[in-house]
Amino acid sequence: MSERGKEVRPFVSDDLHEKLSIIADYRNLQIAEFAALLLEKAIVAEWHEVSVLLERAERLGKRCKALE
Repeated sequence: MSERGKEVRPFVSDDLHEKLSIIADYRNLQIAEFAALLLEKAIVAEWHEVSVLLERAERLGKRCKALE
């Protein structure tokens, strides 16, 4: 697992929490540890998609306000 960083506390439905708990138990992990792994994977995937789009936009001469 990666380094400890800032705390984030997402709220999920009871149904998703139950599924998360079952999967974490199956993988022999604590539920918080498994949730953090899933969140990290989702963020990395989302960042990849956004970074590709930003590179394409920059090549077309457009800038993202968030990066200024």
